[in-house]
Amino acid sequence: MKSEDKDQEDYQEKLEKKSNEIDAVGKYSDILSRVIHEGEEIFKIKNKAIILSAIIAGLEIGVSYFLVCTLHYLLIGTFEENTIFKLFSVVYPVGFILVILGKSALFTEQTSVLTLPVLNGQRTIWELLRIWGFVILGNVVGGIIFALFIGTLAPHLNLFTHDTMVAIGEHVVHHNSWVLFFSAVVAGWLMGLLNWLLNSTLNSLTRIILILIITGVIGFGGFHHSIVGNIEVFGGYLYSESISILDYLGFLLLALLGNSIGGAIVVGLFKYRIFQSNYTE
Repeated sequence: MKSEDKDQEDYQEKLEKKSNEIDAVGKYSDILSRVIHEGEEIFKIKNKAIILSAIIAGLEIGVSYFLVCTLHYLLIGTFEENTIFKLFSVVYPVGFILVILGKSALFTEQTSVLTLPVLNGQRTIWELLRIWGFVILGNVVGGIIFALFIGTLAPHLNLFTHDTMVAIGEHVVHHNSWVLFFSAVVAGWLMGLLNWLLNSTLNSLTRIILILIITGVIGFGGFHHSIVGNIEVFGGYLYSESISILDYLGFLLLALLGNSIGGAIVVGLFKYRIFQSNYTE
């Protein structure tokens, strides 16, 4: 048993060392090491900086919400509403491109990244929860600020109306709890997969294409992304009598939980265990 523990410690040390040296990607181990290195760098960021970065991400991801609302306002009455919701996938990725390429702290994009250093024994679960807490807080605050801002400005610029915001919010939140949860798991899984894919290439154009594909699928499927959904539901709550504060908080809790499971367990845990199993054999 001690021999197995020693082998595991040696394996973790080698993987940690490689994560600090990796400059290119190719093999599965290269990608894993690169992701672990990225996660470790995030853990080193000061609390104030991570919160500010998360607030900025919450604001930047609002661009996706702005475009979704504008598209809905322009097309309503021309197409069936269900068709319009599917067309959201065309504009939905824009905010994600701004956030991810700009290196702002987005919760769902970092979920699996931050999990891997914990699984590799470099960080503790409490350190993970601390970072998650700061990032979630910043993302939510940034999203709320954006919803308040765009809800005031948009009608005056004839971009969209408060009724548009209500329609978007009701579409997102009015599902059974189990639907919201499992939909959020799928969104978290796709975002974790996106981060894994982004670490398989250094080419900027390829990275943009990957973001377009993965987040486009999330938008087309209507899968619940906690941070974009935070803006969508809060924006609806501001101007709707059918969306209560409990609806908003309940959605946020289920979406965050589902995204966490999808990103941390389905991607972080499985990807790491696959490589570990191959190593130990």
